[in-house]
Amino acid sequence: MCLSDPQCCLASYSKGASTCRIDTSERCCGETETLDEWRFIQRHSYHNCTINLKEVAYNKPAEQSSVYSAGCSALRAVDGNVNSFMHTNIEQSPYWIVDLGKIYQIKRIEILNRIQGSKTTGERLRDLDIMIGSSHNEMQICAHYVGPAQLSDHLLFTCGHVECARYVKLRLTGTDYLHVAEVKVYAVNDSCN
Repeated sequence: MCLSDPQCCLASYSKGASTCRIDTSERCCGETETLDEWRFIQRHSYHNCTINLKEVAYNKPAEQSSVYSAGCSALRAVDGNVNSFMHTNIEQSPYWIVDLGKIYQIKRIEILNRIQGSKTTGERLRDLDIMIGSSHNEMQICAHYVGPAQLSDHLLFTCGHVECARYVKLRLTGTDYLHVAEVKVYAVNDSCN
């Protein structure tokens, strides 16, 4: 539903709360949670939307602003395992970034929040900039997630226009920990020319 609406920049589904949120405002602040939208997401999983796309971040080099502990490295967010997660220290504007290896035409970015922890742990994912760019120094905001998220939330972001980028970066705009279980980047089958 979100991908078919040019005004939509975010869709999220909370398994624990059984709610779907479709955001169509410019800064993704608008919110609707109707039964029809929730049923649509239930019937049409996000995977059905990837027919002409490929996931390009899996096992790619990643880094983050700091590492909370040895088992929480940046690579945990692209290892395909939703039971592991990357985790920074508490700091101002913590970030995580992945190098896709070459420039792709990015269509969608999915973020899976941690699946275990306290309610507060899940809600740390808020005020998040999703950025893309051709280099570390040339990043632009693709979407902004106001949040807060809940544990196990599956967030979906599309940029307002076609974007060619090599790097995808997540950055909190405040001071907190940054941790996510997985980041998936979907691009068209051919890279940008």
